[in-house]
Amino acid sequence: MKELPKSYESAKYEESIYQLWEKSGFFRPEGLPDAAGQGEPYAIMMPPPNVTGVLHLGHALENSLMDTMARYQRMRGKHVLLLPGTDHAAVATQAKVEKLLQAEGVKHPREQLGREKLLERIRAYSEESKAIILQQIKKMGTSCDWSRLAYTFDEQRNQAVNEIFSRMYQDGLIYRGARVVNWSVKGQSTCSDDELVYVERPAKLYYFKYSHDFPITIASTRPETKLGDTAVAVNPTDERYRHLIGKIFTVDVGAAEPLSLKIIGSSAVDPAFGTGALGVTPAHSQVDFDVYEQQKAANDPIGLVQVIGQDGNMTAAAGGYAGLTVVAAREKFVAWLTDQGLLEKTEDISQNVGTHERFGDVAEALPLTQWFVAVNKEIPGRGKTLKELMRQAVESGHNGDPAQKVRITPERFEKIYYHWIEHLRDWCISRQIWWGHRIPVWYRGEESYVGAEAPLGEGWAQDHDTLDTWFSSGLWTFSTLGWPAKTADLKNFHPTSWMQMGHEILFFWMARMILMSTYALDQIPFKDVYIHGILRDELGKKFSKSSGNGVDPIEVIKQYGCDALRWSVLSGISPGNDSRFYDEKIEGARNLVNKLWNICRFMLLSISNPDSKLRKGILPATNEASGLADAWIVHRLERVRRDVTENLERFNFSYAGERLRDFTWNELADWYLEIAKIEGGKDELLNYIFNTLLKLWHPFMPFVTEAIWQEVYGQENLLMVEQWPAMDPLIDEFGEAHYFEHLEPTMAEADFASFQEIVTAIRSARADNKVEPAKKIAVYVKEKTPLCKNNAAILKALARISDLTVAQDTQKPEGAIALTAGGVEIFIDLAGAIDPEKEKARLEKELAEVAAYIPALAAKLQNQDFVARAPEKVIAGEKAKLAAAEEKQAKLKQQLIALSA
Repeated sequence: MKELPKSYESAKYEESIYQLWEKSGFFRPEGLPDAAGQGEPYAIMMPPPNVTGVLHLGHALENSLMDTMARYQRMRGKHVLLLPGTDHAAVATQAKVEKLLQAEGVKHPREQLGREKLLERIRAYSEESKAIILQQIKKMGTSCDWSRLAYTFDEQRNQAVNEIFSRMYQDGLIYRGARVVNWSVKGQSTCSDDELVYVERPAKLYYFKYSHDFPITIASTRPETKLGDTAVAVNPTDERYRHLIGKIFTVDVGAAEPLSLKIIGSSAVDPAFGTGALGVTPAHSQVDFDVYEQQKAANDPIGLVQVIGQDGNMTAAAGGYAGLTVVAAREKFVAWLTDQGLLEKTEDISQNVGTHERFGDVAEALPLTQWFVAVNKEIPGRGKTLKELMRQAVESGHNGDPAQKVRITPERFEKIYYHWIEHLRDWCISRQIWWGHRIPVWYRGEESYVGAEAPLGEGWAQDHDTLDTWFSSGLWTFSTLGWPAKTADLKNFHPTSWMQMGHEILFFWMARMILMSTYALDQIPFKDVYIHGILRDELGKKFSKSSGNGVDPIEVIKQYGCDALRWSVLSGISPGNDSRFYDEKIEGARNLVNKLWNICRFMLLSISNPDSKLRKGILPATNEASGLADAWIVHRLERVRRDVTENLERFNFSYAGERLRDFTWNELADWYLEIAKIEGGKDELLNYIFNTLLKLWHPFMPFVTEAIWQEVYGQENLLMVEQWPAMDPLIDEFGEAHYFEHLEPTMAEADFASFQEIVTAIRSARADNKVEPAKKIAVYVKEKTPLCKNNAAILKALARISDLTVAQDTQKPEGAIALTAGGVEIFIDLAGAIDPEKEKARLEKELAEVAAYIPALAAKLQNQDFVARAPEKVIAGEKAKLAAAEEKQAKLKQQLIALSA
C-alpha cells in the first residue's frame, strides 16, 4: 500500500479533489449511487449571497454549516440537493455601483448616465462579482448541484416574480395606495421598516405649547414636523385632559395655513410619559398615520399636511419655512418658540434614529403612493390573512398540520418572530431604484394592466418602480425548483428540509419565505430553520473593512487550508449566538487537520493491507489477543459515533465536532495508538477505526478525509458517498462491544479509566520530581484486582518503568513515594533516577519562592480599593493564582516529606 506523505499540504489536494467530486456527478441527487432506490429527498437551498462583492467570513460560516449538513445527510443515504445561487440584491448592488461611479467622478450617476447605461454598468459589475463568488463557494468545498444554479434576477426567477405578483394582485393582496412610508433622501427610494438600521445618537427633547392659549404642553425631538400637526392625542383616562377631548384649537405657528388641532383620545398614550400628550403628525409618522386612518374609519377625521418633501426640504405647506432643510427649519422654529415664550424647556437625551441600511441617511417618514402587500386582508377562498398564515406555520403547523410546521432552532427566536408578526404593517414593495424586477404593471392614460408583457395596442408604459429585493428572495425555495411550472423537482424537494440563516435576516427573509410559500403553494418553505449568530473578532467586534479587521476567507484557505477554515468557524458556535474568530483559533484548526493526517498515517503504517469489507464499517472478529484497550476503544468509538450523529441531527455542530476532536486527539492518539505500538497485531481493528474515523470527520473536513481515502482506496471509491457509520450488531444500546466476551466488556470503560489514572499518576510523579524522560523507575503496585498485572507490559512502557512489582500484599519500600490512583496503592522508588540532595535543594528553593508569593497575592485581594476598582475578571484571575500557589505549596511540602522519609 502507498504510504501517506509525512505532512498534509492542502494546496496540493483541494482543487483536484473538488474536480473529482464534480466529475463524479454525486453533487446531483440523480447521480448518487442509490438514485434508483428509495432514498429520502433532502433539499437545502443556499441563502444566495449578494452580488455586491466577494464573500466574507460570514459566508464561510454559512457554507460550512450547509455543506456539513449536506454531506452528513448524503452519507445517511438521502438524495441530497444543495442548490446554489446568488442574489441580485437590488438596492445594495445599485448603491455599491453608484458609489464606485462617484469615486470615478460621475457625481450623479442616475442623472448623468440615464436608466439603460446605469443598468449596463450594474449588470457588468454584478456578473463579474457573481463569477468570483461562485469560485469562492467551490473553494470552500461546498457540494452544490451546479446544474441547478439559480440567480434571483434570471429569466426563470423573473417569470416566478411576475406570476406571484399577478396572483396576489388578482386576490386583492397587492394594491397601490397612499400611505406613510420610509424614504431615503440620499437614495431617492422607499425602504421597509426592516431595512432601517437604528443608530443611537444624542438629541434634544423640546417641551413647548403651540400658542399661549393652547392648554397642553407637548414634547418632540422633531419640532419642525409640528408645522404639520393636525391633532393632539391624550389618554381618555387622564384627568388632566379628558375634558378637552373633541375640542378643536386653531393655532398659527408660521405654516402656510393655521393649524387646526383636534384633541383626540387614545389608550395607546401613556399618561406618565413626557407630558402625557402627543402631537399627531399623520404625514410624517407611520404611527400617527395609523391614528389618521382610525379617525377616518370612526367618522371623526383629522387632517394630513405634508411639510417635508422627497428632497428632504420643507414644502410650501410649511409657509415661511419652505425650502429650508429639516435641520435649518428646526433651528428657525425653535428660535420662534423661544421668542414667543412658548418653549418651556429642553432635555438632552439619547435617541435611536432609523437610517437607511445601504444609503446611510436618516429615513424620513413621508406620505407616498406606492405598491403594498396587504398582510391583514383575508385571502379569497382561504379564510385567513397572510399574517395568520405566517403565524400558524410556526405555531401549530400550516393548516393545523403538525407535519407542516416550521421548527426554528433555537426556539427562543419563535417569540421574536411572533412579536414581529403582531406589529407587522402592510409591506411596501415598490422601490424607486432601477436595478431589480420591474413592477409588472402597465399604464395608458387612466387604464392599467397587470402582467409580464404589455397588452396589445399602442401607448402602454411600464411602471418605473422596481420590487423590493426580498419580494423575489421570498420565492427562493420554490422558484429555484421551477415554479410556477409543476416540475418533478418541486414535487420531490418541496417543502425543503433545512435552511440556515443569520438572525439579522430573520424578518427580511425567513418570514417572507413563509408568507410566499404558504400563499403560493399551500406549503411551508422548509421544515427546519437554523439561526446562527455573527462571527466577531477576538475582542467581540464585527468584521468590517472600516474597522480594519476584515478577513478574506480565500486568503485564509491559501495559508491554512479549507478544512482548517471550516473547523475554525464551526467550533465554538451555538445556535443563535455570536462567536469569535481569531488567529490562534485558525492555527489550532490547522494543527487538528495535521493531527488527523498523522494519526491516519500511523494507522496505515500499522495495517498491512486495508480490507475493502472493513471499508463498509464491519467490526473484525475478536481473538484471544484482544485486550482491555481494544474493548475500550471500540466502546469509545461507538459512543462518539452516537454522540456525533445525535448532535448533528439536533444541529449542534460545534458540540458534535468537539466530541469527535476529543476522541481523536485525547483518546485515540494519546492512548490507544500508543498502546497499539506496544502490543502490535491490531491490523483489523485499526482498519475499522481508520475507516469509521474518516467517515465521521468527512462532513466537517471533507478535503483531508477524501485525500486520505483516495490514497488508500483509489478514485473509484469516493468517501463523500460512503455509508455513515451505524451501530454494529455486536454493540448494544449502551455502546458495549459484546464480542470481547472473555474480557467482561461491561467493565471495559471503568477498568481502562482506572488504568489511565494509574499511568497519569506515575507520569505526574516523574514530572514533579524532575525525573529525566530517558531514565526508568521502579514501581510497586498493591492491588486487589488483576488490572495492572494483566496490563503490565503496557504500564511499563507508558510510564517508563524498569521494574514493576504487582501483588495484593506489596509493601512500601523505604524512601519510596506513596500514591493512590485508580483504586490501587502505588509506591515509586526514585533511587538512581534522581540526586536526592539536588532534588531537596530544588524543592526547598521553590517552596521558599511560593511562600513569599502567597502573602503578596493575599494582601492584594484584601486591599478594598483594588477589589472595588478592578474588573470581576481580574479579581477572579488573582483568586485563581492564589489557589494555585497554595496548592503548589502543599504539594512541595508533601514531596519534601516523601524525599526525607
